[in-house]
Amino acid sequence: MSQKRGRAELKPMSFRTIVPIVRVAGLVPTTIAFAVHFVLASAVVAVCEPAFEGFADAAWYMFAVVTTIGFGDFTCITFMGRLMTVLLSIYSVFYLALLTGAVVSYCSERMKAMRDESIAEFIDQLERLPELSKDELEAISAKVRSMR
Repeated sequence: MSQKRGRAELKPMSFRTIVPIVRVAGLVPTTIAFAVHFVLASAVVAVCEPAFEGFADAAWYMFAVVTTIGFGDFTCITFMGRLMTVLLSIYSVFYLALLTGAVVSYCSERMKAMRDESIAEFIDQLERLPELSKDELEAISAKVRSMR
């Protein structure tokens, strides 16, 4: 078996990677609920807050709330605006923790699978020791030295 058998490599995270993780982790309903909450909170703030010129300003404010960036461009002064801020802040902390946990779990499982595959390849090579070429034996020897 060659060393370059199409082994899975850990790639940087991208949006395309996170979407299947959300799906497999069962977070699609939670993600939809989070998006709906975000849009509704933005709409309420856009209507209730006099300093906001529309939905875009309110969505920008809610983005700052969710990410805890808190630029300070806008502040809510009405009860409803503050209530939406508090509710979205609390919800986003839990949602982002769930999302982060799902991504970390996925990465851990991928790393474990890659390690297990590497160990299986190594054991396969050890079982075929007499059949291996000198280059393959040297590669195994180098791998053992690197593991120490």
